Amino acid sequence: RSSRSGTHEQRVNVMAALRHDRSLVWRMHDQRTTREDVMAFFDDLASEPHRVPRIVVLDNAGIHKGEPMRIKRQQWERQGLYLYYLPPYSPELNRIEILWKQAKYFWRCFRYMAGDSLRDEVCSIMENYGKAFTVNFA
Repeated sequence: RSSRSGTHEQRVNVMAALRHDRSLVWRMHDQRTTREDVMAFFDDLASEPHRVPRIVVLDNAGIHKGEPMRIKRQQWERQGLYLYYLPPYSPELNRIEILWKQAKYFWRCFRYMAGDSLRDEVCSIMENYGKAFTVNFA
């Protein structure tokens, strides 16, 4: 999620949810991701039309926890969006972490990208996931 250009480091942060049909819902921004960003993303997910409950699998990062998340969690559950926290130190159980690893180390080399080219490349991967870029989770 970051790129180095000389001595300057530029970050591109992506939040994504992998749907059961393997499509992605995602958001990208240049700033550090905050709890408020995560909560706004979950608000968007919770407001989407759905026929079955949705489960969001999370690691134990600080921005995924805390009193504001606990309060919003009750609202999201009423909207059919449930949060499931993985055991600590188990990224291999989270499919989205496998997708991030694939994107960062196998599909593209972001190390020397910066600016618009970095953002364009990240957008290309997110928009083409499931078509040009796939992961076999088996």
